[in-house]
Amino acid sequence: MLIIDKYAYTNKLADSNPFNKFIIVVISLGITTIINNIYINLMIFAFMIFLTTIAAGIPFDKYIKILSIPMSFLIISIITILISISKTDIFLWEINVFDYFVGITRVSVDESILLLTRVLASITSTFFLGLTTPLNNLIRVFKRLHLPNSIIELIVLIYRFIFIFLGEARDIYLTQEMKFGYTDFKNSLKSTALLVRSLFLKILLDYKDMVIVLECKLYDGEFRIGD
Repeated sequence: MLIIDKYAYTNKLADSNPFNKFIIVVISLGITTIINNIYINLMIFAFMIFLTTIAAGIPFDKYIKILSIPMSFLIISIITILISISKTDIFLWEINVFDYFVGITRVSVDESILLLTRVLASITSTFFLGLTTPLNNLIRVFKRLHLPNSIIELIVLIYRFIFIFLGEARDIYLTQEMKFGYTDFKNSLKSTALLVRSLFLKILLDYKDMVIVLECKLYDGEFRIGD
């Protein structure tokens, strides 16, 4: 069980009404998407951190570590929006590269700040739901919303295989690292290729095993969760 799945089942809000948590997240995502206000986004960001770390009791240092994963992609996206190229000097700060100016404009700064706060609010909102709500409770929410069984089945399988994929990748990587598989660039390339190959085969085998287990349990296309 990975850390996200572990906290979903062991946090202080795990047994609270999942539909109420779902509504809170939907409202938060709707507000941060519709309203272009960085202060509202920051309030949602702070509120979701409070709910996740204080109300749910998830350790703050572990939460920051989990949050740092999407943050790396966010920073790269912000940089691409922040920096502009023009033949005219319209920048607050710029450098001259041949006949072009590369720099930061007032518009790009404003857009980057708005995007940053909006994404932070959205990420912490979805993390609140994911870190505090077990999968079986999410299925109850989906059934209450009358989602088709095929969509619920797809969500459950994707959720399951994300953790299978990450768990297998971690185990294979640690095994390779213990055997000095990443000591130099050449070994790293070889180890990465072996990791991808082994991971692909292992996922196929795990999928086959899961299908057999579901068939043994007379699975008919619907995950039955009691109310």
